[in-house]
Amino acid sequence: MEFGIFQNGYIPGPSAHICEHEHLMLMREASYPILADKHNWKFAWFGEHHCLTEYSHMSSPEVMIGWIAAQTDYIHLGT
Repeated sequence: MEFGIFQNGYIPGPSAHICEHEHLMLMREASYPILADKHNWKFAWFGEHHCLTEYSHMSSPEVMIGWIAAQTDYIHLGT
């Protein structure tokens, strides 16, 4: 059985408008694929969103993918 995760850059409610929360939540989301790689999960997918208040925090997932790729060994990364 193969496992994977989907990263969406979701920041709920009023926190979506506070820069410090945005950074904290994106760094937290970035830690999930790194942890998944250590536990032999196969995939991590990253969504791209624009113009949605709670979902538009990852408008260029390629940047996040590159940062995570430098810290992982086996997990497949895609968008």
